[in-house]
Amino acid sequence: MRRFFSFSILASCLITTGFPSLEAISKSETRQARAEEKAFLEKNKAREGVITTRSGLQYEVLEKGSSSQTPRSRDVIEIHYHGTLTDGTVFDSSLMRGQTIDIRLWDVIAGWTEGIKLMSPGDKYRFYIPSNLAYGSKGNGAIPGHAVLIFEIELIALKEKSRGKKK
Repeated sequence: MRRFFSFSILASCLITTGFPSLEAISKSETRQARAEEKAFLEKNKAREGVITTRSGLQYEVLEKGSSSQTPRSRDVIEIHYHGTLTDGTVFDSSLMRGQTIDIRLWDVIAGWTEGIKLMSPGDKYRFYIPSNLAYGSKGNGAIPGHAVLIFEIELIALKEKSRGKKK
C-alpha cells in the first residue's frame, strides 16, 4: 500500500510541476513525424525524374519494359518488390526472400494500387508513398505512423485468369 501511495505522490508532483504527459509527448512526436514526412516529400518532388500524381504519390521510372498492357483494379499480378523507410530501413522485400509474389490489386495499400496501374510487365518503378496512401497516422508493425514508404517494384506479369481469358 505504501508503494502505491508513494508513486501517487510522485506522479502528482510530476504532473503539477509541468512534466509532459504521455499524450503531450505523443502529440509532439506526431507533429514531428508529419513535419518530417512533408519535408521529405517536398524535397523529393524537386528531384529530376520524380513525377508526382494528383493524390501525392511520387514515382520514378527505373526501367521500361516492352509491353503496353497495364493492370486493372481487379487484376492479380506477379511482382518483385523491396520496401524501405526514408532512413533506409528495410521492412519487407520479396527480393531478399528470392521469390516473386502474386498480389491482388484490390488487397494492397492505395499507393500500390495507384502506382502499379501506371506500369506494364517488364517495368521497374520506385514509388514514394505518402502515409495517407499507406498506413496513415497509426503505422503498421515496423512501419511508424506518418511514414513515407519507398518501394522498388518490378512488374513481372499480369495473370491471365484475372484478365477474364479462358485457357
